[in-house]
Amino acid sequence: MSSPDPVSAGDLCAGYGMEEIVKSVSCSFAWRTFTGIIGPNGSGKTTLLRAFSRAIPSSGILELDGRAVGDYTPAELGMALGFVPQDEERPFAYTVLQVVLMSRYARTSRFSSLTQNDYARCYQALEETGVWHLKDRSIRALSGGEWQRVLIARALAQDTQVLLLDEPTSHLDLSHQAEVLSLMRTLAGSGRTIIGVFHDLNLASLYCDRLLMIRGGRIVADGIPADVLTPEKIREVYGADVVTARHPATGRTFLMPLDSRNPGTHSGNEQKILVISGGGSGAELLRFLYRRGFSVSAGILATTDSDYAVAKALEIPCIPILPFLQIPADSLEKLKRMLSQADRVILSAHPVGSGNYPVIEALGNIDPGRLIIHLPEGRDFASYDFTKGSAAAAYAALVTDGVPCTGTFDGILSCFNGASCLGSDPERAP
Repeated sequence: MSSPDPVSAGDLCAGYGMEEIVKSVSCSFAWRTFTGIIGPNGSGKTTLLRAFSRAIPSSGILELDGRAVGDYTPAELGMALGFVPQDEERPFAYTVLQVVLMSRYARTSRFSSLTQNDYARCYQALEETGVWHLKDRSIRALSGGEWQRVLIARALAQDTQVLLLDEPTSHLDLSHQAEVLSLMRTLAGSGRTIIGVFHDLNLASLYCDRLLMIRGGRIVADGIPADVLTPEKIREVYGADVVTARHPATGRTFLMPLDSRNPGTHSGNEQKILVISGGGSGAELLRFLYRRGFSVSAGILATTDSDYAVAKALEIPCIPILPFLQIPADSLEKLKRMLSQADRVILSAHPVGSGNYPVIEALGNIDPGRLIIHLPEGRDFASYDFTKGSAAAAYAALVTDGVPCTGTFDGILSCFNGASCLGSDPERAP
């Protein structure tokens, strides 16, 4: 029969005084795994970890190797489980080596001295965490990052099969973050069970096999990083908008936060804005309007287009089509409905060929007072024409009919506010 999971909790509740922080948590952790506990500030991450270590009292079921944690003596617990706090007071001027050697006393009898093996194991832990050169220095003279690595070295020297880490990289620079977390992943691969609290979601995704997401003292997601770190779950739990992607080197999920919307930046941001673009011409414009809180939609976009990637990331409605094909009739009908419903339509000048020329034609049927053309400085309509003149003529006809043309985003905002468009330059039309 297989051995039980090294850490197992059932209906676990814990807190401080009369305040219950962790509420009916049930989970278990297998051998050879590195699990990250994540969640917003105050969600109960550290409280759960401290309950696992028996640093605070808890109710419910909590077992190590199938045995109730409450049945362990302090010495037995010290040999079964190592704990690295986020920080620890330094009331005495011990040396670094003395602090790390303290981890070995749980493995000696009451009146025995430490052995050469104990010293060798501590030396190894100092080497692994990059603080060997500090072994004779007073812990009071250490920086926060140095002290953090000493605490990790002390836990490593315990030689426990379970290691708990409370934000182990919070005081470390980038290179030491990578060193410490790579070491943890190696230890997990060699048979240990590593459980860590993480504030940095990208680090948790990069190094952990599994993530537990906590909110309000309860587990709300549990699984591999790619399944837990979704834009929907991040928005629900953290109240933040992110884009997820695969790291090109590791294949792991990583998060990129989006700029927060800023409703009320200017009057008129309640307007429904439809952006007609393509070939990457509208990506920055979509971001610009999104950040200012407009209700933005996009038109027909090929699924390989960077404009489409931005629209998808920002959850901006659009009409996706396959690339390099004639626009389907039903997609054109959808576009015409969007054109009729929009308060303002921005035509971001973009390459036009026979395939997407019907979009430019459709714009000729709307009120010129609702349409704005964004033509970047230094460009003219002819440079976007791949129809032997038809597209350039259609662009120019819109300007002739009174559609304002501007080269700047500020010019677009001026048009929204009823002023003349800043940077309007119809002379650039052929």
